[in-house]
Amino acid sequence: MAKTGHFLHNSAHAVNLPATTAYSTSPVQYHDITNLGTAGGGILNRSYYLRTLYIKLDTLAAAPNTPTTLTVRLTRDIAGNDTVVGDTTASISYGITTATEGAVTIAIDFVYSHNSISGVIDNNLYLFWKVDIGTANVRRIELTTEE
Repeated sequence: MAKTGHFLHNSAHAVNLPATTAYSTSPVQYHDITNLGTAGGGILNRSYYLRTLYIKLDTLAAAPNTPTTLTVRLTRDIAGNDTVVGDTTASISYGITTATEGAVTIAIDFVYSHNSISGVIDNNLYLFWKVDIGTANVRRIELTTEE
């Protein structure tokens, strides 16, 4: 019997990567999100709704260089050139008791499917980020998908 209904998946990644005012591949300011609902990781020629992106930040720079926004981009390639979800900017919500911590939550709501390109299935989805001013560390990334 075929499965029916909607299935939610959460791809969670604990990281410790810098965030500066520019996208960068060196130093690494991106993360490979490959665990999107399949046992081996990646989206294997299935369509998904990319739903919600959550990013936890810490070590936010002190005033006057405290970042107020985080801009993100999702791409198919590690170089950040094959954009799937274009630049999206969100305000950083700071911790109530710890001003050097914060988070952003972005609703994406986008139907997406990895397809084979030249006969090769590309199962990678990369998240890039940058802050508007100062620096921070990205500590956790969660992407919720629905099939």
